[in-house]
Amino acid sequence: MPPNTNFVVKSTLGINPIASRAKGGTLSTGLWLEERKKTDGAEGYWRIHDGIYDLTEFVHKHPGGSEWLTLTKGTDITEAFEVHHLSDFPKDMLKKFFVRQAKTKRNMPFTFEDDGFYRTLRREVQPILKSLPKQSYNNTNFFTDSLLVLTFVLSILAVKMWSFGMGMLAGLFLGMLTVAGHNYFHMKDNIRMYYFQFSTLLVRDWRISHALSHHLYTNTIIDLEIIMFEPILQYLPIKKTPLKKALSVLSAPIVWATLFHSSLIRTWIHMSRKTFKFTDLSWLILPIVIYLFGRKSFLDTFVMWNFIIACGSTYLGFVGLNAGHHHPEVFHDGDTPRSEKYDWGLGQLDALMDRKEVTGSHFLVLTNFGDHALHHFFPTLDHGQLEHLYPTFKNVLKRFNVNLRMVSQIDTIKGSFQQLVRDKANSCPPDLKKYPLEEKEY
Repeated sequence: MPPNTNFVVKSTLGINPIASRAKGGTLSTGLWLEERKKTDGAEGYWRIHDGIYDLTEFVHKHPGGSEWLTLTKGTDITEAFEVHHLSDFPKDMLKKFFVRQAKTKRNMPFTFEDDGFYRTLRREVQPILKSLPKQSYNNTNFFTDSLLVLTFVLSILAVKMWSFGMGMLAGLFLGMLTVAGHNYFHMKDNIRMYYFQFSTLLVRDWRISHALSHHLYTNTIIDLEIIMFEPILQYLPIKKTPLKKALSVLSAPIVWATLFHSSLIRTWIHMSRKTFKFTDLSWLILPIVIYLFGRKSFLDTFVMWNFIIACGSTYLGFVGLNAGHHHPEVFHDGDTPRSEKYDWGLGQLDALMDRKEVTGSHFLVLTNFGDHALHHFFPTLDHGQLEHLYPTFKNVLKRFNVNLRMVSQIDTIKGSFQQLVRDKANSCPPDLKKYPLEEKEY
């Protein structure tokens, strides 16, 4: 049978698609990285802008952990390098690893000019980073550890009391713990990033699909968090029949509820491909503890655990896919872009909205993908520290005559479903003067 290509859109940003996507195939995180090597012109090394660098000797010295460099060898890491390093030291150190100039043009349209939006914002933020209060980070740790304890205690009680109401509450806290755990896997290797895996989701897969794909190439044809839901959820502006629109809308809640269960397939794939790591099984700790302390049969424990992770998955899916990236007024590849080549930071503002109800609350920001724009700009910073950057962020927005679009949570939910049925590309770039961030929201 011929491949299903009806969900593939031609990039209006000029990005060459991943080969499997161009053929209508499905993509795993590993395959996404492998096929990036064919389009990135990194020549088996690491590409940053138009330079080729051999970081082999530096891999195990990398302060953020060796995995980031091991995963990306043979690819263009320009966006990751720019966004994950907030000081100028890595740029200066990079010179000694230079091999030669790249032979091909970059596949990405994004720029990082010194006088552009992103580098200006990063430069203005640098002095503030030295004085960020440690208490914000400590509070994040307290919230996250508390969510961990509550998840385990309520899960045990749900089995022991055989209460699906208690199980639903445990699932809610598991969902919030998973979102909070995501705060840590953007950072250098740490123990709390593995809290994320009690959901059954794998940190090393999400470091690819979320940190190295979605965060850097948001809403483009190589954003894995769009690709991996196709053709069930079709967020890009392509031709859609009424039946496909209806099925996409009806399927969304099912996708939310099954995200955690579907992740178990990834563990099996890693085992079959001999890429399995012992830490991949850390999710088993939760059902084992429930079984040991819940004092119910294996079958009862298995049923309740599945119910808990389904509830947690629904929370993560609902919050994550309605966090402001999918809305008819947000840029999706296929729409008319701001320009053929444009600043990465402005590209991020085009591809997201922030939510009024979440901003301003440390706990809600941590558990609801809050302060979303600043998190995309500075993903390695703790979520609790982002609020201290708003005054500087506001000044840079004014300087470039743009706004961060702030909408209600209801707007993002409605917009997400509207985007699923949108089949016409926007002929004009997003209006960044609409839905301005109000003074009180700083």
